[in-house]
Amino acid sequence: MKASFLLFLIAVIPAKMLFAAEPPGPRHGDKLIIVNDDGFSQFHSGRYRTAADLRDRVGSLADTQVAVFEWCIVAGSRVNFSSPVHELIGEGVPAYPRRGDQLAAETLMRFRDEGADTLQIVADACREDGIECYASMRMNGDYSAKAWDGLIAPFFNSDFWAGHPGFRQKTAGGLEQTRLSYAYPEVREFKLSILREALERDIDGINLDFHRHPNFFGYEDPMLKAFTDRYGEDGREAPLDDPRWEPLRAAHMTEFVRETRRLLDEALKNRGRHLGLSVRVDWQKYRTWGCDLETWLSEGWLDYLVVGQYGLGGYEFDISPFVAMAKPSGCAVLFGEECILDGHDTTAAEDKLIAAGKLEKPRRGTLSQSDLERRAARWYADGADGVHLFNPGAPGALKTLGSVKPGTDEAVDTRRWEK
Repeated sequence: MKASFLLFLIAVIPAKMLFAAEPPGPRHGDKLIIVNDDGFSQFHSGRYRTAADLRDRVGSLADTQVAVFEWCIVAGSRVNFSSPVHELIGEGVPAYPRRGDQLAAETLMRFRDEGADTLQIVADACREDGIECYASMRMNGDYSAKAWDGLIAPFFNSDFWAGHPGFRQKTAGGLEQTRLSYAYPEVREFKLSILREALERDIDGINLDFHRHPNFFGYEDPMLKAFTDRYGEDGREAPLDDPRWEPLRAAHMTEFVRETRRLLDEALKNRGRHLGLSVRVDWQKYRTWGCDLETWLSEGWLDYLVVGQYGLGGYEFDISPFVAMAKPSGCAVLFGEECILDGHDTTAAEDKLIAAGKLEKPRRGTLSQSDLERRAARWYADGADGVHLFNPGAPGALKTLGSVKPGTDEAVDTRRWEK
């Protein structure tokens, strides 16, 4: 009866009214705590080797305050789940950049050959433990064809990327860049096709991660034409941070987000329950990236909004303007913590030196539990509904952050970290 009534509402109520924000609720606490798993690093390290390992990872969150587990499904523009359409990460490459890359690729291919679907395994484990599972898509993570002696691009970048150089971003001088441009409908459809497949699994929502990696537009022909049509000038003379680009980029990205919300709404009809949509953006650069948050919120498309700063962690900013922006829609607003404070991913050259015993593997600084708790008190005082953790390194914080009381602590030293 309940499902039938919901389907009736879908038919008779305008979408803008029906699909208002329905953010996930806090779990075992007062604030919403969300964790992102990049869906690759732990395959690379060897922690994830079997389906049981994936279930154990989710199970380790059962007695924490984590309400949503974001499982990233893309690295570069390849996927980490079985697909008849999209290539697996590392499949079919002649050589591997690093030892961990080979381990990850072989593990993912074995999962596929055994009929084990990584995304569904994670989603099922989340449901068993009362945690929502969002499939997270990195919006533009492709790597340069020249990086790491040409080894990294074939490993992570899709056949679509390799086969359509004309869909990549361009400089003002017409030079081809690495990343795909959302100005092309074919690129948007390629990305949507990944989300469409993900929604064949019993997940709870989609996360669009704009922090991995900007930019999303350059000086492509569709952008130059739109600039000339609107302003009567040559767009090649306008720098990329010229605010006149913003509405032109937003038109394309808003179309993409609208279609993503439509995919979720179609899945809703089949499942009889709301499926969520979230985005992770930069507090300063979101408009430059083409993210029209005001429209996305007013249309009721977003269920939770993660606001952070692109780059390494330890940053501070005032999140209250975003809280005010989202309040009419009911969308939850989370402070996005990048928990890594320094360093970089191990390169192929460094990995060879480590394997030869000539280099010690670098250790990266991370925000500690006490750092995260004291910072959270400040974000909560500014109205944040919770905290989103990217690259978390303090498991104890997952049991406490949802219960931190709002307040300010001027003595917080954001340079502190654990080694």
